[in-house]
This record gives sequence, C-alpha cells and structure tokens, in this order.
Amino acid sequence: MYVKQVNGYEEFGKENWVWKLNKSLHGTKQAPQMWQLKLCTALTQCGVEKAKSDDSLYLNHNKSLILHMHVEDGFLIGKEDSVITTFLKSLGYKMKWYRDGSIGLSKPNLIKKLIHDQDMSERKRMNTPCNGNLMMEINNEGETIAITPYQQAIGSLSYLAQHTRPEITFTVNQLSRYSTKPTGKHWTAIKHLLRYLKGTMKFVLEFTKTTNKTLLAGWVDADYANDKSDCKSISGYAITFFGNPISWWSKKQSVVAQSTTEAEFFSMNVCVEQLCWMSYLLSDMGYDSARPVLFNDNSGTTTISKQASLKINTKHIEIRFQYVCDLVLKKQLDIVQVASADMIADVLTKPLGLQKLN
Repeated sequence: MYVKQVNGYEEFGKENWVWKLNKSLHGTKQAPQMWQLKLCTALTQCGVEKAKSDDSLYLNHNKSLILHMHVEDGFLIGKEDSVITTFLKSLGYKMKWYRDGSIGLSKPNLIKKLIHDQDMSERKRMNTPCNGNLMMEINNEGETIAITPYQQAIGSLSYLAQHTRPEITFTVNQLSRYSTKPTGKHWTAIKHLLRYLKGTMKFVLEFTKTTNKTLLAGWVDADYANDKSDCKSISGYAITFFGNPISWWSKKQSVVAQSTTEAEFFSMNVCVEQLCWMSYLLSDMGYDSARPVLFNDNSGTTTISKQASLKINTKHIEIRFQYVCDLVLKKQLDIVQVASADMIADVLTKPLGLQKLN
C-alpha cells in the first residue's frame, strides 16, 4: 500500500514520490484485522486463549480469568485477586482492587449532563419514565422541531437504556422511531423521561450474590397490537444470570400478529435464540450446560410449546413454533408460566404505572 508523504516531512528532491507502508497504519481498512492479530498473539503469550464462541472473549486454561476486549478497551473478571494481579503484571499494569461481593452500575454524570444541557435542573421530578396516555397518542402529526437536539438526546438516552437503565428501554425505543421527524409531542415525552431520570439519578443496576440457582433464565413478553397506526405488537425480553440482569431487549415486531399467542411466539423465538447462544457461551467459560428456563405469562404459548401441537388457526406460526418446541422436546429448554403480575419483562413492552414499575 502507498500513501502520500506527510506535509513537512517530504524527502528533498523526491517531493512528488509516495511512501510504501511496511506495516499497518491507523485508518486503513487492514488496520482492524492487523490489530486483532497482534492483540491475540500478545494475550496468548500472557496465558489466555480466544473463546470459540466469541472472538472478543479470552479465557485462561482453568476458566478462572475472563477478559472481554472491544478494540483497545478491556473488561477483566477473575475468581481471585492473585489471578488478576498476575495477569495485569504480565501486561505491565499495577493496580489495586477492592471488592465487597457486589457490583453496582450507574451513569449519574451522563444523566446530570443531559439534564443540564436541556435546562431541566429546576424542573419537577417524575415518578415514571413516560406518560402512558401521551405515549399512546404519539404519532407523526404536528409541527416538526429541530432534528439535531432531538437525535442527540435520543443517542444519550439509548446509551443509558442499553447499559444501566433497562426500565427506560421501551420509552426510548418508542421515541427513537420519530428521530427523522420529531414534533412537540415527542420533545415533551423526552422532557418527561429526563425528569424521571433526575429523580432516580442514584439508581444503580445491581449484581449481587444470590441464592437463585437458575444459571440462565429468560423473561419474555409482548404487548399485542401496541401501535394503533399499523396494529403491530411490541416484543421484549430480559435475561438473568443467577437472578442478575445481563441482557434486555425491546422492539416493535416486523409483521402484524393475528393473535396474542402469535405475538408472544414472536417474542419467545427471539429470546430463545439469545438464550441458546448465551448457554453456549457459558459452556465455553466453564459453566455446566444447564437447561435455560424461559418464563412466560401467556397460557396459550406455554401449552402449545409443551404439547408440541398446532391447531388450524395457529399453523401460520409454524417455523417459530417448531424451533421453540424442538428445544423443549430435546430437553434443552424449560418453559414455565408465571402470573402477569410477576412478569419482569412487562417494563420492556408497555408504559407501567408507579406501583407496577416499583
């Protein structure tokens, strides 16, 4: 590969010549691959190997150390301080570690910046992420507002929802659908959400020691025909690891479901795909391949999945049905019905009142 000479560093008498690269340079299309190869070689020399299920995950020989890399940023977990310290020393780091048995994740500074940027510091706090009645009325009708501030707010709120605040995921996803043509109603909903975050700034996403024996569990829900404009439903799921949340998702379904059972099957299918991948990932990390458990509050989908039989009026969901039921029949998945009041994925599919949200 050849590049132009850098201004001020041209070789005298050869100003019109170009340089030939002897190694990868940042910004070239080969750079990411070259970096990954170099990183993998260096980490292997430090005693960890790349996982089979994920190219960004590295494990030591007895699975007592887990390293996740994203470009040049890493997240390190170890069973003992000595294991972590030894590995860091091999990389040239010196670090002091403190542990109290639990972890709390939060982004208060980002929330403060959002509130300050929108001049919301003196506004009254809200108890819920959104006004349920207003959310149901939101559409593209009305006078449009400036796009850039709206999109910037959505970007920051999406980051919060994806990392530390799962309870705002539904609201953020609903509002993000109008990023190309926002109106005053949409901006009012964003300000409502910011006022909720102001009142819950100290909330943390906790990962604690627990007596929960379920290695991997999924909680799945659907809000049937949520969107009044096209009658499409909203899917949502939350996945827990020994009772602690590790993944959550909320999205409008791509097709119109013809019944609540079909809408639930759409959601169930997506959640089961993620559960299967995570089960494989955990096996790679040294955990026993215990059967994932899927919690569902729809009696129709639970019954059909366990009986592995479709009626005439449900045959149009056959592909998703067969995928889930095949796992149940092979005893690779357990499906358990829970009461709607106990369904934690509700917050990912619809606006909730204060009591249910708490």
